[in-house]
Amino acid sequence: MNDFKMKLAAISNEQCIKGTLEEVIKGADIFIGLSAGGVLTKDMVRSMNKDPIIFALANPTPEIFPEEAYEAGASIVATGRSDYPN
Repeated sequence: MNDFKMKLAAISNEQCIKGTLEEVIKGADIFIGLSAGGVLTKDMVRSMNKDPIIFALANPTPEIFPEEAYEAGASIVATGRSDYPN
């Protein structure tokens, strides 16, 4: 991880939780993706707390497309793409 990701991890993962994305996302309120397209599934979004917030910022393919995130229960979704309303 670069310095920026290390700083974000230090304030967003204070308990130093480790595991796969599928394991660690359960019960989360927010997902901030800056990685690779297609890594977040509808089932993972469903496993999060009620009305999760999804920032799927990978380009050109986000971690999950907005319509899929909303279908799975997300309350707020943003992408790094200019062709989706953010």
